Amino acid sequence: MKYLLYGVIGVVLIFFILTLLGYNVFYIIAAFEWVTRYIFPWIALYWFIQFVKNQKNN
Repeated sequence: MKYLLYGVIGVVLIFFILTLLGYNVFYIIAAFEWVTRYIFPWIALYWFIQFVKNQKNN
């Protein structure tokens, strides 16, 4: 629970600082959405394949 609080505070600070510096925060949100849609599933698939291989070898 402590790490969740730290993560939320960190994200809010990053958005606040980027807004003060004049960056459009919506580009970052769009990039994060792209990563979660296309990159994370491949990482999860890799972990699943490694898990299955380890279970098969044991």
